[in-house]
Amino acid sequence: MKPLRMPRSLDEQMYVLFWTADELLPGLFVFIVGVLIAQKLVCLVVASVITKLFRRMKEGNPDGFLLHLGYWYGLISGRVAYSMPNSFIREFVP
Repeated sequence: MKPLRMPRSLDEQMYVLFWTADELLPGLFVFIVGVLIAQKLVCLVVASVITKLFRRMKEGNPDGFLLHLGYWYGLISGRVAYSMPNSFIREFVP
C-alpha cells in the first residue's frame, strides 16, 4: 500500500509571498489604479497601508465577517448569501 500525502489544513488560503490572496487584492487594485493615473509611488504606499489595515480588520473579527458586512449594507445579493435573511427586516414575528 502506498503512503498517501495528507494536507496540513484543508481550508488554508492561498499565499502570494507574505500575504493571503484576499489581503493582496485590495492593495493590488489600488496599485493598478496608480499605474493607470501615473502615480505609482503614492498608490504603492496607499496600497501597503490598505493591505495592513485589511489584515488587521480580518484578524480582529470572526471568519465570514466581511461577507456578513457586505450583505448588511446591500453589496451582496441574496443569491450569494441565501442562508441570511433580508437585512432590511428589523423585527421577526413568529
